[in-house]
Amino acid sequence: MSEFSFRSLTFMLLIALLVWSSNFEACMARRGRHWRQSRAASASSLSKKKGKSSHSGGSSHHNSGGSSGSKPKSPSHNKAPSPSHNKAPSPPHNKAPSPSHNKAPSPPHNKAPSPPQLPKPRDDTPQKGSSSFNVLDFGAKGDGSTDDTKAFQAAWAAACKVEASQIIVPAAYKFLVGPISFSDPYCQPNILFQLDGTIIAPTDSKSWGKGLLQWLEFTKLRGITVQGKGLIDGRGSSWWQDTPYGDPIDDDFKLIVPLNSTAQQHPPMPIRSELSGKMPSIKPTALRFYGSFNVTVTGITIQNSPQCHLKFDNCAGVLVHDMSVSSPGNSPNTDGIHLQNSKQVLIHTTNLACGDDCISIQTGCSDVYVHNVNCGPGHGISIGSLGRDNTKACVSNITVRDIIMHNTMNGVRVKTWQVWIPSVILI
Repeated sequence: MSEFSFRSLTFMLLIALLVWSSNFEACMARRGRHWRQSRAASASSLSKKKGKSSHSGGSSHHNSGGSSGSKPKSPSHNKAPSPSHNKAPSPPHNKAPSPSHNKAPSPPHNKAPSPPQLPKPRDDTPQKGSSSFNVLDFGAKGDGSTDDTKAFQAAWAAACKVEASQIIVPAAYKFLVGPISFSDPYCQPNILFQLDGTIIAPTDSKSWGKGLLQWLEFTKLRGITVQGKGLIDGRGSSWWQDTPYGDPIDDDFKLIVPLNSTAQQHPPMPIRSELSGKMPSIKPTALRFYGSFNVTVTGITIQNSPQCHLKFDNCAGVLVHDMSVSSPGNSPNTDGIHLQNSKQVLIHTTNLACGDDCISIQTGCSDVYVHNVNCGPGHGISIGSLGRDNTKACVSNITVRDIIMHNTMNGVRVKTWQVWIPSVILI
């Protein structure tokens, strides 16, 4: 009996334990479902504030770690990685690289070519310094009798300090200007000498002293331009009467043929003014450029020079076009354009009438191109004389084409001395 009671008691205790354990598991299961529901609610509230993509992975992590059963792990493992893998990486992969790749590089690619436009400072620099200097503002009278040399010197001194400046010689005025040199070792480049009026040379011997080689001279300049519709009148008749007609060097008078009607055995010479006195034996060139680069002469007229009308000596980059030279066919030694030791010279569309060579090309010249020039009266176009006094003379790359010559003594010729044979290369 006691044994039966013990067994029955043990059986009842076992049943009670089983019932109690089943209730405990049911309680824990309810608690787990409630915890998941509360955490899901909190995760949804946080996702509204901070974004679904960032907290979907975090909630799955806490859900899998906080639950001890197999059921909590499986939902967190299946749901958590899928949202984080599909939503989180895809937006940055599709949106982030494409805007940065399309927008960021394109602005520098479009703006990069604009900075290399560095010529603007070069264009602005001359414009900032450009200024006009009228000779009338410096005391010139322009009446044809008052000496305006000092006014021209003052205007040049002011313009020389400014790059791309302009000296204005206005129209309807006649300026008496003595021998003058437009030069300065510190002159700025690209100066424009705008000649629309008339410049006349003095005819009294006092203005020339013992004699000068030039009247108007531009020396050692960069980018000098003389242009306009004006006139440079050398009034050389007072010089011509004291000079024998023949060239003392070339003696071209002996070569004159009867076809040249302007040449006479005893050509009439102008009567010298009683006030002028005897002029020096050294005759000046009307307009001379020496040691200059990028020289341009256009539009103007030079007439009646005592000797050469226009001379370039030791110059590089010379351009002469649409200008005129005018003097009588019997005026001695009045070359139209004289070149010496100069290179890269272009002469075209000019009218040259003088008493000597329309264009004379001396030693040291190279790369000279002459075309579309009206020559006559005159002695034609000459290279030389070369090799005088047994000196070495070299001339190369000379081109002369499309020239109209009328009433000239020669066409195109090369003049050399017999003592030494110079080097002449023509193209």
